[in-house]
Amino acid sequence: MSDFIMWLDNLIWSTPLIILTFGSALVFCFAMKFGNISKIPLQWKLLRSGSGSMEGLSPFETFCSVVAYSVAVGNIGGVMVAILYGGPGAVFWMLVTALATSAVSYTENSLGQIYKIRQDGQYRGGPYFYMERGIRNKALGKFMAIVFALFCSVGVPILVTGPSANNIAMAFENSFGVARPVTGGVIALLLFAVISGGIRRIAKISTIIVPFMTIGYWVLAIYVMVAKADAFMPTIRMVLDSAFDSGAVFGGMMGAAFSYGVKRAVNSSGAGFGETPPSGATAETPHPATQGLVNSFSVYVDVLVCFCSGMMALVTDCFNVLGPDGKSYMYIGSGSAVMAEQAATNTAGVVWVQEAAKTAFGAGGSLVAIALTCFAYSTCIAYYYEGESGLAYLMKDTHPHLRKTGIWIIRILMPVFFFVWANVTATTAWAISEVMFGLMAWFNLIALLLLLPVVKKVYDDYIAQRNAGVEMPYFNPEKLGIENCDLWMDINKDRIDADTKKECVINQP
Repeated sequence: MSDFIMWLDNLIWSTPLIILTFGSALVFCFAMKFGNISKIPLQWKLLRSGSGSMEGLSPFETFCSVVAYSVAVGNIGGVMVAILYGGPGAVFWMLVTALATSAVSYTENSLGQIYKIRQDGQYRGGPYFYMERGIRNKALGKFMAIVFALFCSVGVPILVTGPSANNIAMAFENSFGVARPVTGGVIALLLFAVISGGIRRIAKISTIIVPFMTIGYWVLAIYVMVAKADAFMPTIRMVLDSAFDSGAVFGGMMGAAFSYGVKRAVNSSGAGFGETPPSGATAETPHPATQGLVNSFSVYVDVLVCFCSGMMALVTDCFNVLGPDGKSYMYIGSGSAVMAEQAATNTAGVVWVQEAAKTAFGAGGSLVAIALTCFAYSTCIAYYYEGESGLAYLMKDTHPHLRKTGIWIIRILMPVFFFVWANVTATTAWAISEVMFGLMAWFNLIALLLLLPVVKKVYDDYIAQRNAGVEMPYFNPEKLGIENCDLWMDINKDRIDADTKKECVINQP
């Protein structure tokens, strides 16, 4: 079974999806006139503005929920897998991909806002809503929406949590000698304690965990790199040489470095998977582009964590690289005796970073285990909400009590499966997760490209208002000729009515 899963993973994540991902990112960059990069100061300003309401969250709460999705075990263990198969150059292509895919993040999060609805006293949005309500071919849009919602409601909370559960259990076993069933059971209970409170409790916990875990991990990485300062510049040269086939050791790996760099950057940030729009849609904001810009900033936070993980392993020589045949090793690191053991079992993951941190100071491995737990835990509570939103879409026409029952079933099943995943092999857990994300990426990226005219129209409207001196632009879908987003006529009713009266006065003879 594991061989089939690995085969399916390689099939879905073959060259066509890599091209679709990177190509789509470039298309959206040009559509935004590279505003995803040039507007970073504005993104930071918007992140710190606005407030929540009875129906929606504040931009910062939503941003933390979105970062919770992206900063996960993939930012540590997944980066090591990319280095194993793609060499040190994969780290460079992760950074390049992040710059481009932030435009994809803007696109999907702004669409999540554009086509959101009000349900059970809160905002609901996501790919299934913009697929059904935005794609002109209604039959195609409805089909894509239902399939994607099934991926979200079943695949994400139950299957995609595998790497998180597995890596937490592995890290605590390696650092503290705690048995996997014990770790899995404790974290599963803590997971249920948060997700049982819905999006508001998830957002509250995320605003506490996310700043602490990301800043703490950056500090740890800086400490390790300072401790190995003499190896820093040679490591940078090694990364660039590997990325462009100019190095003696890792020559001939540019293709693998690019492929695994793109795959890991996208897999880590989730840009293009449709993961973050459900959370992004919960924000209280007068214009969809506002939250699109705020949430796209999360990609930069995510890739910086990836860069820190990669550099810690590389500067301490705690990494291995497989040759082009995928069987024999091109390089086995000497920074720790554990690297030879990892090569013997063909394993890559959080252990590499733990060993790297240990070379700087003894407790480093334990701190990595704690950081990993925070990453994985915050991601899993965010994954739950994606599952809840998908189920809420599938059951949107049912009685509220029936919908609530379905949501509680997910709240119970997710911690149970988390415990199961904590006790399986890492390779299988990663492969199943990547299969699900790959399928989601195919559906979502195609939908984003079909909705490109809407995205460009809304972005241009936002920028035009800001250029005209409007501090807080607002969205009027009727004025832009965008259908099936009537909720915005209610959200911005006062400002729309005021502008309509002003126009009437101006046009009077």
